[in-house]
Amino acid sequence: MKNLLLCALTLGAASTAWAQQSTSVVWMQQSPLYGTARYNGSAGALAALGGDGSSSLENPALMNSSTFGGMEFSGHLRNDWGDLKSQGGGVGQAYLAGAWRINSKTRMSLGLAYQRDAWFPNYWIQTEINPSQSAVAQWVSASNGLSPTQLLEQGKYDAYVAYMGYLTEVGSGNSYTAYADGLPSFRQTRFMREYERTSWSLPVALKTDKFALGLRIERRDGRSQERLSMNESGFNPAGVTASYRKMVVDSTRWGQWTVRLGAALQASPSLRLSAAVQPGTMARVQWDYRNRVTPTATNPESNLTPFELYDNQTFSYQLPLQVQFGAAQTFASRGALCAVWTYTGAVNAVIIDPLDYYELGRELASQLQAHHQVRIGGEYRATEEWTLRGGYQWSESGTEFADHSAFQMFGLGVGYQERDWGFDVAYQLTSRTGSIKNPATEADWALNTLNQRLSATYKVRF
Repeated sequence: MKNLLLCALTLGAASTAWAQQSTSVVWMQQSPLYGTARYNGSAGALAALGGDGSSSLENPALMNSSTFGGMEFSGHLRNDWGDLKSQGGGVGQAYLAGAWRINSKTRMSLGLAYQRDAWFPNYWIQTEINPSQSAVAQWVSASNGLSPTQLLEQGKYDAYVAYMGYLTEVGSGNSYTAYADGLPSFRQTRFMREYERTSWSLPVALKTDKFALGLRIERRDGRSQERLSMNESGFNPAGVTASYRKMVVDSTRWGQWTVRLGAALQASPSLRLSAAVQPGTMARVQWDYRNRVTPTATNPESNLTPFELYDNQTFSYQLPLQVQFGAAQTFASRGALCAVWTYTGAVNAVIIDPLDYYELGRELASQLQAHHQVRIGGEYRATEEWTLRGGYQWSESGTEFADHSAFQMFGLGVGYQERDWGFDVAYQLTSRTGSIKNPATEADWALNTLNQRLSATYKVRF
């Protein structure tokens, strides 16, 4: 019989969840998708023109400031869909900026900003009555010919946890049989993926009528998580195990400093060109992995103890260069048409500390890919006070997995402006597609999701 103690093990030199780890790296690379309602209403395209706090953080050379400065407060309501709905709200961005004349031609601007960005699509769920196969049978097949120690050494963690959690048993010649015997009468599988990040930024810019240079220093902290839960019940009553619940949680927390340099050129009275670069940086990452099985015995007098495989590691990740170019064409005082292109590069190795994990970092880097993001949008001044906005944003995947890092976004917005204050509202719809292999059947499981966000910004000028 197996040891009945709950066990926490430190794994060897292999990670169990490269898809989750690579997705986390993409979240670390990306700038926040949401900001002021003006920015959101154009799906981020107005970052090429400037005029609000979010644009100032993407390219500090485009800092918005009047003669002395201003401030903005942005809030949002969100509605995220998987198979279940998740709703919430909060502060999206707070921004304060000041401006000073250095001489008759040059002005200096300095700002302070807080941003929060999150995505919580809740669970995707599959429920099956009298399924034609069991996940336990998959783990029996994966285990045959290997000892329990070899399962652990070779990274077959689900099969190893199934053995330690009284779902399978090993016999002579490392031949495995199922303690959870036969086919279940019921199976439910749930999967969740989410991320959240916050940042504090300090942008500064020197501006003339024709040219501007900017610098932004940012502290960014975030977390991401994947959670897989599977229940199978109604196994053969002649077996040892009647049912079980399996839970796999893969979590990442990180913190990083970034520096972003920006430049803007007023190429003509109606055309503004801009560029920004964020050099490669490093993130300190805390990774946490749990794989737990809780079995229920067929015989009520039997005591089948839950088993958990656990690992917790701290790494330093190397993150790639990011470059952004923007163009904004204005039409007298009536409106503007804007476009932004962003390129995120790649690295040879993600994990740079501890050095024992360097080869693992190269493997992780091979599953990432350089990727592009494009935004097109603008605004139209319908009256002296009212402005209409719209835009579209597209981003390709940052990994080789169907992991939700690719998306499409549509934005609509309206703004009201008085001389020294204004109010903006925006609606955004973001669509993401993804998939994983169903752990019981190995079939592709589509994980499509929609995110709706309603945001509002109040702004004043000093």
